[in-house]
This record gives sequence, structure tokens and C-alpha cells, in this order.
Amino acid sequence: MQFIHHLYSFTSMRKRVCLILLLLTFCSHLVPAQQNHPSATLTELLAEIETVMQQEHMPGLMLSMVVKDSVVFSGGLGVSVVETRKKVDGKTLFHVSSITKMFTALGILKLVEEKKLHLQDKLRDLAPEVPYQNAWEATHPVRVVNLLEHSTGFDDVHLNQVYNATATDLTGLAAVNLYRSSLATRWKPGLASSYASPNYTILGYLLEKYSGQPWSQYMHQAVLSPLGMQHSDVNLRIRDEQPYARGYRFADGTYISFPFFVPAGNGAAGALHTCANDMTRYLRFLLNHGQTNGRPWLAPKYLDTMETIHSTAAARAGLQVGYALGNLTFYRHPKADFRGHTGLGDGFASLVNYDRRRGVGYAIANNGGRGMWRISVLIEDFLTKDFPAIAPGVTGRQTTPPVPEAYLGYYTPVNVWSEQWGFLQRLTGGLRLTTQGQGKLLLKPLLGPADTLEWVEGTLFRARQEHQASVVLGSTDDGTAFLQAHNTHQYYEQTSYLPILMQQILLGLSGLAMGLAVVGLAGWPLLVGFKRVGRNLLLLGLLPGLAVSAGLLAFRVLTVTDYENRVAFNSINFTSLTIFWASLGFGVLAIAGLVLLIRQWSQLPQAWLRGVLAFTSFFLVYLTIMFLVHGWIGLRVWAL
Repeated sequence: MQFIHHLYSFTSMRKRVCLILLLLTFCSHLVPAQQNHPSATLTELLAEIETVMQQEHMPGLMLSMVVKDSVVFSGGLGVSVVETRKKVDGKTLFHVSSITKMFTALGILKLVEEKKLHLQDKLRDLAPEVPYQNAWEATHPVRVVNLLEHSTGFDDVHLNQVYNATATDLTGLAAVNLYRSSLATRWKPGLASSYASPNYTILGYLLEKYSGQPWSQYMHQAVLSPLGMQHSDVNLRIRDEQPYARGYRFADGTYISFPFFVPAGNGAAGALHTCANDMTRYLRFLLNHGQTNGRPWLAPKYLDTMETIHSTAAARAGLQVGYALGNLTFYRHPKADFRGHTGLGDGFASLVNYDRRRGVGYAIANNGGRGMWRISVLIEDFLTKDFPAIAPGVTGRQTTPPVPEAYLGYYTPVNVWSEQWGFLQRLTGGLRLTTQGQGKLLLKPLLGPADTLEWVEGTLFRARQEHQASVVLGSTDDGTAFLQAHNTHQYYEQTSYLPILMQQILLGLSGLAMGLAVVGLAGWPLLVGFKRVGRNLLLLGLLPGLAVSAGLLAFRVLTVTDYENRVAFNSINFTSLTIFWASLGFGVLAIAGLVLLIRQWSQLPQAWLRGVLAFTSFFLVYLTIMFLVHGWIGLRVWAL
């Protein structure tokens, strides 16, 4: 539950939502995958998967499973196009979105192997034309490895930068310039990782500059083709729909298809379309340590490099959980250390996971946009059913050693995924580190149960259900205690809790005020009808509820549009104007309610009505100020 809390704080209204939406889709790794009776045969497994697909409303599924060099399954289940009932097969192409980053990272590593780039190269030296701002450039420059590990501190893609609604594809520096508003470091590069797709757009540009080819051409000729992935493509636009699965959402008992949106940028962060047969070849390449068709394509040491976290403070302190070079660690299965990447968007959800040491891997994608944790649990348990459980790396101690007093206390998250949307995460996503009897170390979130941590070595700890260290304590250059916890690679720094507590109390009271305002929409007309208050006070009682209704309308349109038609964020139109006026309306109506209350204060007959209205109006104005500071009032999604 602790991990669920962290993921909730990462929830976004975007295509990738970082790791957040990426990870929310695949919750099999929140807890150990414990199935009492793993499928005994492939036939049983496929039958169980089809049952889940029906229950989760997945029209079709791409499925690849590999054990060492043996192909367990490569093909599909269900249909790729609901309207024609076309079956998914081994060559059906699925949009796998952010899994593209694994291949962009491989392209960079290929250039590193060819000595054209180095991981520690400074971006300012390689591409001074890239328009980024880094206040710490003199001491902590942005390097290639920071781009690969999302440790630049850049912001993620803004709502109006997800899709390209024009007829022209962006290439070269123009693709990077699209994200200029995101390219400002929010903390020292190399401090912590925060998922931001513009990092990979820049990497795509570097691939173009140092290979001398357009990114898509380089990917085809230098990466996909040598890996044997002949059917896959990174095309931004779909010219012939024949080989592609179509994405869907399920609503009111029917499947509604998504159009083939055109990704913004150069595609290096999320343009890949691939199929089961090609992912099988990719998995065999990984499990055979860089070889394809019996020949080395990439030296094994570069795969080791790809799977190692290099740049963050937590990595320097010894923690290897989080985002490496285009891949993420999933250390929650009791029998394997899976790692890989996820993808989400346009009615598709995808996952590739592998463990080179155990020699197993799988890739899945569905065209219903549904989370696949149930399917991933079935597959992982099937592939590892004959493996022994991984023994925890214990030190022989039965209790956690004493932790220096300086490390105990309250920690607030630093590497929020977006400044505009992440301030609530800083306010509600903190942790308290305490000790409790017999050397127990507890990590307690604001909501939910505490995690009991067991010592591994040094300042590395793990939760009891894990066999790998997932928490590390350390100190920054200026002596501030930090903590990084769990697969979210969330980075926290120690701070005083009292100011945050005060803000949390104000936030909770504001939530109560919103509830009272909504109740007032129905209750105030009744008071007028029963002549408990005069008709002249009707507007006074309705304004707070109208303010909240406007805010909820803005949120509803924003979230529904984000899921169904993000292109609407790119321009001024009915949808984007509704978000603007409704979010502005929240603030205007809240302030108008307070002003009217002051004017009509003496006309309120009962003291309790004065109290309720004063409480409601005050905290709605408090929310208005908070939202205004963070850009939520009069939200112009087309101009972010």
C-alpha cells in the first residue's frame, strides 16, 4: 500500500505520466507476485489470459515469451480491429509508446561503442544550440547520462505538446524547440530522476547529429534492422492501417476507437510500433547478452551499462532501484529481478520485462488501454514456476542497526514530475522515518500503513516483502539528509514538518469547505423556500457551490479530454476555452461569494449560517490563491 500511495501522488493527466502512469498500469510489481498455483502448461496460461482479457475489456493482446533462447510463445490473442474482427497474430503492430525509449537508449549506446559519444559528455559541448537553462551548469552540467536516466531535472511534456495537429512533422532542432518551456532544470542535474520525455527528444536529436541520419532512418538501419525487427517502425504517421492494431476504450458496453494520433517531437520518446515476433527477437537479443543470430551487435558490457543507474545521489549511495538507461527496475517478484519499460497511450498499454540472469523475458501489449498487472502476474509466475525463490541479501543480523538520529524525521518529495501539477505531491506525499522497538525502522506516509524496513548494508534497507534493497539514506553536499524509496525512485529531503502540517490542515479544511459548498447548492434553496432566509440571500448561498461546480467542470473536461482527444489542448477551441473559463470561474465566483458575504453579513438571521458561509468562503478563496500561484486559475492549456 505504501507504493500505491507514492504512485497515486504521481498520477497525471497526460499521455505518459511519467513513470507514474507508466507504473500505475502495471501494478503487479507493487507486491510480490504470489500465485498459489501457477499455470502448469502454456494452454492453461493462455486460457487464463483470455479470461482476464474478457474481464478487463481488452479486444486484443500481443504476447511474446522467451526462456533463454527458446521461444515459449510469439503471437497474439483476440482481435486487432473490433469492427472487422481481424485477429491478432505475430506480425500485428501495436503502438508501444514509451517502450521506444529502450531503443533510443540502445541507439545512443551504439554510438558510445563506436566512440562517437560518451555518457559523461556535456550536452552544452555536444549541442550548444539546444535551448535549455541550468542554473548549476558550472558545477553540475547536463550530461548524456542525465538525459538517459531522466536526472536532468527538466519538466515533463506539457498538455499541449503531446500530439502534432499539423500536417508537418518536426525534425532536427525544431523537434527539441517544441519543448523549450520544459527545458529548465528544477534541481541540480544528477540529484534525482524524474520522468520527462523531452530528455529523449534531445537524445533523438543527438542521434541525428552524431550519426548524420534522421532519427527514424538511424533507428531502422542501425537498431531495428540489425536486431531482426523487420516489421517494426517508428513512423510518426500511419499511411496504411492494414498491419496495425487500433486502440480502443470501453464505455457503455461498447468499444470506441481512437484515431491514429501523430506524436509531437521527433518520435524518440514514444513512436515505436512493434509486434510479437519482433519483440521475441528483441528479448532473445537481451537474454543472449547482445547477440543476434549468433553474432554480437552490442558488447555485453554495454548491456550491463544500460542496466546500471549511474547519475543519481541514490545510486552514488549504493541504491540500484529506479530508472537506468532507458529501462526501469521491477524488483518485487520473489523469483526474478525483472526490469524493462512500460508504455501507455491512445488506447494501448504495453510492457516488456526481462531478467538476463534468470534468462526469462516477456512482452505484452493490449489495444484496450487497460492495465495489465493481472496478465503480467500470470506470465511471470508461469515463466518462473520452476525457479527457486531469490534469497534476500541478509547480513545475518536479526534487527536493524541503530540509525543516526540525524536521519530520523520528516521527508518531503523533491523530484515532482511537474511544477505546475506536482505541488500537491510535495504537500501530501511526504514520509516520516522513525524507529519502533527492537531496532525496527518505519517509513510512514501521510495515509496508509507504515513500511517496516530491514537493514541490508550501510544505509541500504528493504521492505520486508522484498529481496533487494529499495531504500537508501544519505546526505547532500550541503549536509541535508535525503531518502530515496521504492520503485517510484522518489527522492525526498528532510525538512521541518510543522509548516507542511499547517498546509495539510488548510488543505483538509478546504476540502471540507468544498463539500459544504456543494451541499449549499441544494440546501440553500430549501432555506429560502421555507422562509428561513430571505430571497435576497439566495445568490449568497449559491455562489460557493457554483464556484466548486465550475472547478469540477474544468477538471472533468480536462481529464476526459486528456484520455480521449488530447489534440484539443493544442489550440483555442470549445474544449480548451471551457477549461479556461470554468477554471477562471472557480476563482471569480469564490471571490464574489466572499465579497457578497461581507456586504450582506448583517442580513443573515442565524449565527450558524454566518459561520458556515464564512468558513466556506474563506477556504474557497484560500484555494483560489493556491491555484492561482500554480497556474490553475484561468488555465490556458494551449499556451503551457
